[in-house]
Amino acid sequence: MGSVALLLGVWIGKLVARILKLAGRNATSLPGKLALRLSPRLLHRLGQQLERCIVVTGTNGKTTTNRLLAAMLGKDMDIVSNREGANMEQGLVAALLQRTSWFGRLQCKTAVLEVDEATLPLVARDLPIRVAVVTNVFRDQLDRYGELDSTLQKLLKGLAQTQATLVLNGDDPLARHIGLHYAGHSLYYGLAANEAQPLARQQTRDGAFCLDCGHRLEYDGFFYGQLGIYHCPNCDFYRPQPEFEGVLAGRDLVLRQATLPEQRFSLPVRGLFNIYNALGAIAAARVCGLETRTIAAGLADFTAPVGRMQPYPTSPETILNLIKNPTGCDGVLQSISAEPGGKILLIAINDLAADGRDVSWLWDADFELVPEEMNAVHVVLSGFRGEDMALRLKYAGYPAQHMTVQPELDAAVDAALDQARALGLTVHVLVTYTALYPMAGILKGRSRIRVENPAVRPSVS
Repeated sequence: MGSVALLLGVWIGKLVARILKLAGRNATSLPGKLALRLSPRLLHRLGQQLERCIVVTGTNGKTTTNRLLAAMLGKDMDIVSNREGANMEQGLVAALLQRTSWFGRLQCKTAVLEVDEATLPLVARDLPIRVAVVTNVFRDQLDRYGELDSTLQKLLKGLAQTQATLVLNGDDPLARHIGLHYAGHSLYYGLAANEAQPLARQQTRDGAFCLDCGHRLEYDGFFYGQLGIYHCPNCDFYRPQPEFEGVLAGRDLVLRQATLPEQRFSLPVRGLFNIYNALGAIAAARVCGLETRTIAAGLADFTAPVGRMQPYPTSPETILNLIKNPTGCDGVLQSISAEPGGKILLIAINDLAADGRDVSWLWDADFELVPEEMNAVHVVLSGFRGEDMALRLKYAGYPAQHMTVQPELDAAVDAALDQARALGLTVHVLVTYTALYPMAGILKGRSRIRVENPAVRPSVS
């Protein structure tokens, strides 16, 4: 009976995936969801056929880090990966089904999978996880994940079910906490201490207190959010010296390892948060045994996921960014502020289930950057909670006369492009998840030339 259920799950999943692709729809979740209804243990049955699985988890940067790592490992071996970011159980199954025969046989032995933090404890025993990357731990979607202690417990519970080597962001005190309380082997990556900056703005920082003794952490410098050079003045909790240390060199990253000469990599991403994603992927690739030339070849072939500082050749140019929690949003705002000249912003905020129903995080994000440092000439607000975003900007000190509220995404894009065209400026688009793919489709339609990595509508999950 088990074999029959397995085959029925495989057949329905593969058939639905084929139908969705013929219809031009995204087949990243729905095929797995339907397959699991017929064969609830399908992930376990497929996972047993893998020799090893490399997992990427954490709050921000999972999709980019996973795709970077898959690009590198794919140069050296045959892999299967959920590159589009469907990171719950149905998404993992859908990814594996792409490389499964109609007879239920997985056709490759290595998987590189992004896994949602809350999903990790549910699937860890089903996969032969040998390496696990934790990008960072930030507050995210309070209605789904709860507060930070809940997220940390989910990660620790999931990782405890594995025998993986952990590759952790050592600049994040919360990721460091995971390493100290994990029974297995932990390695750290981080930026060189001299890259840290003094505290310049009063931002909400999630890891303000030592989780071992409760005292406030002290910092010698910050990178962003709670990432920095930290120590507890009351106990022996401190930022570790990373085994994989990154040094910024313009658009390049120099990797330092104790037993190897320095290696320089040209990065296909921009923004400090993406530099961390690249460093985490490179560190994991090293742990997996990849050589420098293979890592460099993977970086050269990398294509960014939809909405991760993704440019569109509209007239004038637009740059699409996904925002979903305070720290990730701050990273995007800081990157935009660092670019010279005036800007037009288009911010689309939704509050559907995939976005998180609670939009109170908008008040923790540092939108004061918009009037103070960004040189934003005009802001267009859109989405179901566009008026909430307008109110947030008003309290941040941005002039109401320079804001336009347009709930419809199409009309909002036209309004932003009209403003930018008249002034010769770039449009920076910031959207929550359920607005991401519709916005990408609109921007593709407004583009002057074909977009190489077109977005498709996500399937229902």
